[in-house]
Amino acid sequence: MDLDQLFVFNLKKWRKNMGLSQKALAERCNAAHSYIRQIESGSGHPSFAFIGKLANALNIEPYQLFYDETAMPPDKILQSDRIESIKTKFLERMASEFDIVIDTLKSKIPPV
Repeated sequence: MDLDQLFVFNLKKWRKNMGLSQKALAERCNAAHSYIRQIESGSGHPSFAFIGKLANALNIEPYQLFYDETAMPPDKILQSDRIESIKTKFLERMASEFDIVIDTLKSKIPPV
């Protein structure tokens, strides 16, 4: 499961565990229901700020939306190692997305 799929899986899991519909989650995030639907279908890609809003609405920490419970059995890896692994995956994903944004902006700026 790649990071995008893991994020979508965890978002749905936490939303359903809280007993929230997509519409209710959207209302908690002050967003359109259609945007939550896009995110959960994998076609919407939330910003860092919106990931924070989602986590806040779900009463969790943002990293929990990227946590892979199956890849890191708690009885085999120390808590600090699990957290470091999650941070690393999160930062790698964000760096990749940042590079895409920069490349897009560079292509839109006219040469001097």
